[in-house]
Amino acid sequence: MRGLHLTPDLLEGAYEYLRLSPPFRDWRLPEGDHVVFRVLGARDRYGHFRGWHRRGNGTDRFSEIAISARKVKSSQMLIATMAHEMIHLYQDENGSARGHHNPEFHRLAARVCAVHGFDPEEF
Repeated sequence: MRGLHLTPDLLEGAYEYLRLSPPFRDWRLPEGDHVVFRVLGARDRYGHFRGWHRRGNGTDRFSEIAISARKVKSSQMLIATMAHEMIHLYQDENGSARGHHNPEFHRLAARVCAVHGFDPEEF
């Protein structure tokens, strides 16, 4: 069994699927073409989010969501991992504590898990 072959286009498709579903659709997240999607070979994490904000007029900015091909081997894991990173993106867009699993993150994650059927203990 080879498993899921991750590509940046597949990651963007997973992102767009979730962006159109609750609760993400109410969060006004950027369209996928305003996010950089990258496939990682990391063994230590399923994915990560990085938000970059260039100095200047404030209009030239982008964020990155990266997913590990070594760790994410199924569609279910891809969707769950993407949802996790999208919560970090939402927090970044709203100026919340970035990169932390703070109380707000846990509250948002519980809502995402309830809607999408993810196990909160594994999320």
